[in-house]
Amino acid sequence: MNARSSFYGIFRPVFFWAVGGLIIAAVVPVLSQTHTGVLQLITEQDLSRQEQTAKEKGLTEVGRSFMIELKDGPQIQVVRPGGGDIDKQPVEIDVVFDKSQDGAEPKMDTLKVRYIKFFTIDITDRVKPYVEANRIHVTQAEFPKGNHTVEIYLEDAKGKASSKVVEFKVL
Repeated sequence: MNARSSFYGIFRPVFFWAVGGLIIAAVVPVLSQTHTGVLQLITEQDLSRQEQTAKEKGLTEVGRSFMIELKDGPQIQVVRPGGGDIDKQPVEIDVVFDKSQDGAEPKMDTLKVRYIKFFTIDITDRVKPYVEANRIHVTQAEFPKGNHTVEIYLEDAKGKASSKVVEFKVL
């Protein structure tokens, strides 16, 4: 047995254990991400950052500006919460995306979810773990008290876009 084969004979098991450990360390957190906790789509920190920036820039909120919803792409159906007043939290969020009028499939990788207040906050990354096929489903979500506006945007396989604006008030 030469020095090289002796080296590999000793360190091969160590190498495999180390690689296996790294793989387990990377996979376990992903597999253990259960969605049993309450999702904070908009946090108090988001709101205070918005208010602070608006104050620094001398902005005041006087009402929502006119927003046009796009309707050429996939159909966006907000099943829950549906808008209006929310007096009990956590709430279920259920948004379903259907084919466009011409039958083109929704392209979920184009999904964008934005919170609109003084400035727009892209909350797509907060929502993506809850995307299931052609649906966003969050069993428990909470929002700070106050008025909220969320825009959902999606394109279809042909590049046509739709958007839906949902307004609600948390009491």
